[in-house]
Amino acid sequence: MTFASVAQAVLLALSMAGLYAAVAAGLTLTVGVTRIINFAHGEFVMLGAFLTYWLHMRFGVSPWLGMAASGLALGAFSALVYRGFLARVLKQDEHNQLLATLGLSILILNLAVIAWSPDPRVMQAPQLLPSLNVAGVTVPGNNIAVALVGLLLFAAMYMLRNHTRYGTQMRFASDDPALAMHAGIDVDRVFELSFVIGGAAAGVSGGLVALILYVQPTVGVDLVIRAFAIIALGGLGNIPGALIGSAILALTEGLISTFVPQGGSWGFGIAFLILLLVLVVRPSGLFGKQAQA
Repeated sequence: MTFASVAQAVLLALSMAGLYAAVAAGLTLTVGVTRIINFAHGEFVMLGAFLTYWLHMRFGVSPWLGMAASGLALGAFSALVYRGFLARVLKQDEHNQLLATLGLSILILNLAVIAWSPDPRVMQAPQLLPSLNVAGVTVPGNNIAVALVGLLLFAAMYMLRNHTRYGTQMRFASDDPALAMHAGIDVDRVFELSFVIGGAAAGVSGGLVALILYVQPTVGVDLVIRAFAIIALGGLGNIPGALIGSAILALTEGLISTFVPQGGSWGFGIAFLILLLVLVVRPSGLFGKQAQA
């Protein structure tokens, strides 16, 4: 183990943290505002990955434009999903909400397998940014691009939620929907907006997945599980906490996979062991608000 190998592992892990942060960004906003656990978020990411992949491989569209197109397409799709059935489910029992999004996840996943087969695909994309080469440490340019886009998505979510009129309405509607309605806020519209923004972020995240990983119908499953873990680790709806949670999860996985024999097969489990320990000590997450007795 040398300094260069450790530095390489840390930097690559941080680029994966950017991907995890991108996937968790929209989910953090949606869960924090609507309080719905959207199991289909991973499938939205998967659809964004396929769209970016096909646009580049069949039509030569730049991955940058492919990500933007995926964001717009998944934002529009999220609006249809919300208006089609999720708005009604919001008024029902929490168990029905969970079953509804889980059913949507399974439906989209199986349709994708039928349409595109379960075979993985790799997008032959050019380097979007120059690679980093310093003192024997090399980080591909696309990994750097993923980390930067992930940070930008989180910054955008933070600014939206904390420094805009819509963000104020989102926080108000999340804390007390009934009182927000009496104050003249269209709560259903606010919830729809948060879901659409979350879907658009998932589409962009899918483009990042296609850029440095692979594209197949199940690619969103592991990522959304990690996203839920990040949300729990950082605290429900806490955007800065989720960013730190992304870094903790990615660094734990990356270092174990690199330096522990056969660590690639159980680094994921160790990361979730850390999550469980944090939740045992602090159930609200590292940066969530503790419930008052």
